[in-house]
Amino acid sequence: MRTMRWPLVAFLTGAMVVMVSAQQPGGRQGGGKGGLTAQVLTNAALQEELKVTEDQKAKLKAHSEKSLASMKDRFKDAGGDKEKFGTIFAEIQAETAKVVNETLTAAQKTRLKQVERQVAGVRAFSNDELTADLKLEDAQKTKIKGILEEYAKDSKELGFGGFGKGGFDKEKAAEAAKKREKLEKGALADITDVLNDSQRKAWMDLSGTPVADIAKLRAGQFGGFGGAGGAFGKGKQQKKID
Repeated sequence: MRTMRWPLVAFLTGAMVVMVSAQQPGGRQGGGKGGLTAQVLTNAALQEELKVTEDQKAKLKAHSEKSLASMKDRFKDAGGDKEKFGTIFAEIQAETAKVVNETLTAAQKTRLKQVERQVAGVRAFSNDELTADLKLEDAQKTKIKGILEEYAKDSKELGFGGFGKGGFDKEKAAEAAKKREKLEKGALADITDVLNDSQRKAWMDLSGTPVADIAKLRAGQFGGFGGAGGAFGKGKQQKKID
């Protein structure tokens, strides 16, 4: 039986978080089709935003711990088979979505959808569910598509900043983040100009009250494994899974 060292498990778990997010409506990855369902498990900032109770936190934590333990065994049994990994990711996604859906109240689930759209930013407008809710006409969809493509191009050219031969530069990274934020605000303003009055009101309702610190939630999407923002909390270092 092939052994799987812990760093690989950590990597795969982080990938699972992104894949789970990328298949939920309204989030940042996947061109506006990501979500925060997996992050509800342990992301403190998101739980605070949703006003998750202590009893709910306990239930979510129990599921995350159970999933992590189960995941180790599943990865071990998969023996490096990528197709089996895909099946594992899908199963965990379904299990997590079910627990979150059963644990949150209707009001919390509504707020989660709103927060997902805010985290997605301009990419939320590439989501079919949102465009249907806003009742966008074909001409509007075409204009918005052009705005999104231009934003994606400018954002790609900007890069993430901070990385170079001398290591990571926090100041350059912060500068790049500010420029990207400015780009996104400009693109969002251009998109809202495309909407009519009723659509703008609908967008305000669908996105809800602005989150105080959206950066924390966006960072949490990539918290992956072993971080405070990750879906499965902090991991213990181990050499391998026997």
